[in-house]
Amino acid sequence: MKIRLHPWVNFAGAIGAGALVLAFCFLLLCQNPLLFWNDDYEISILPVFADVARSWSEGHLPLLSPYSWVCGNLAGEFQYGTFSVFVNLAVVLIWKLPLAFAQQAAALSMTHLFVLGAGSFLLARGRNLSIPLATMVALVGALNGWIICWGASDWFGALGAFAWLPWAWWGMERALDPGRSQWRFLWPAPFVYLLVTGGFPYTVLMLALLAAWLAAKSLGETRRLSSLWPLGAGLALGFGLSAPAWLALFDYVHGSARA
Repeated sequence: MKIRLHPWVNFAGAIGAGALVLAFCFLLLCQNPLLFWNDDYEISILPVFADVARSWSEGHLPLLSPYSWVCGNLAGEFQYGTFSVFVNLAVVLIWKLPLAFAQQAAALSMTHLFVLGAGSFLLARGRNLSIPLATMVALVGALNGWIICWGASDWFGALGAFAWLPWAWWGMERALDPGRSQWRFLWPAPFVYLLVTGGFPYTVLMLALLAAWLAAKSLGETRRLSSLWPLGAGLALGFGLSAPAWLALFDYVHGSARA
């Protein structure tokens, strides 16, 4: 049985877990200042985001760029988080700081690693894990080899989407909790939106598989199809909010070199 602690306890713990992730990243940067600036990040991701920041500063929605590795169709490429409010806000704010290229890459990745660590902590706390164990889950979730050596330092789209998977998982479980209000379907919606617009289709597939597993689990426990309506409504709302991203992908991919 799950226990409910004061929400501020878990909130403070999530902030602390994210801070530990950042501290570890700073240690890595002390050893290698170019850690987060490699391969695709260096030749494609960062130039595109520099152009995204320029576009917003000029009052234009960044849909096209000459700096993409394959083609200039950012919406058709999907991986740049073109329709993610979080990605665009992070890019705009980071590019206002007097940072070198490698430092911009580090700041962008570390922002998302903080989110991933905090979400992993909350997800673990929802399973009645102690604060030390939940902190360990956060560190493993945000600092594992796949995330650090690829998502955070090479293919940013993988990190941009995966950072929100624990949050979407946490939100879906809250939506399925019958002890919460009838508005509980709202919990997963923003995180599903941020995950889908993050720019990595494989994480979207992971979300679909996770939602199917949670639905089957809930159905097995309650034996009532009506128990699934908050989850279905939350997913529908989240995918609806992210519609510009996946509709643009379906519409423009036929004109993209990626196709």
